[in-house]
Amino acid sequence: MCGEMAGDAVAIPVLLGLGLDEFSMSAPSILKARGQINQLSKKEMKELADQALTMQTAEQVRNLIIETPHYW
Repeated sequence: MCGEMAGDAVAIPVLLGLGLDEFSMSAPSILKARGQINQLSKKEMKELADQALTMQTAEQVRNLIIETPHYW
């Protein structure tokens, strides 16, 4: 999946939690994404994905991720 097409960069932990493990991204995006990925464990990303799947809107998912401790 192309990272820029995946939407907001905050989606990265959820996408990884869903099992997506390959991205095509521009160099500036890769650096930002790498920092985000290093902040959460695979278990935490899976838990985020599980929670995100129960939500009704993209805004709810975005807020969930932004409010996740240690993410930013």
